Amino acid sequence: MTPWGIRSKLRGAVSGLVGGSRGGTAPATEQLRVKLLLPDGTEHEVRCEERYTLVMASQTLDTPIATGCPDGQCGGCQVEVLEGAQALLAPSAAEQKLLSEKHAGKANARLACHAKVIGSGARVKVQSVWSMESTRGE
Repeated sequence: MTPWGIRSKLRGAVSGLVGGSRGGTAPATEQLRVKLLLPDGTEHEVRCEERYTLVMASQTLDTPIATGCPDGQCGGCQVEVLEGAQALLAPSAAEQKLLSEKHAGKANARLACHAKVIGSGARVKVQSVWSMESTRGE
């Protein structure tokens, strides 16, 4: 113990940050659940906050959903909603336009960079993921 209790104050501050709240003053955010079926056949359940896009939600995985552009205009992050479409915010006009141009005729198609999670229970088939090999050009 230090004379001024610095260690205990630091420990309390750090544990508050690591635990996700600042000393118990911030309310806990509900974590919504989404299942992602990856191209290799594995299925992972991820948790995220409301209004996270599927791309944002996938960032906790070793191989997150691949995107081809920073602003959602390429259509490269197309996914297929297998179950729980009501757990995703309805497609915006911009997303509908991109889907009709780049993925016409694909039932249940969504763009992972646009599709926002609003509830638990969605199950989504991912078409492509990032990997270290793809970033190295292998």
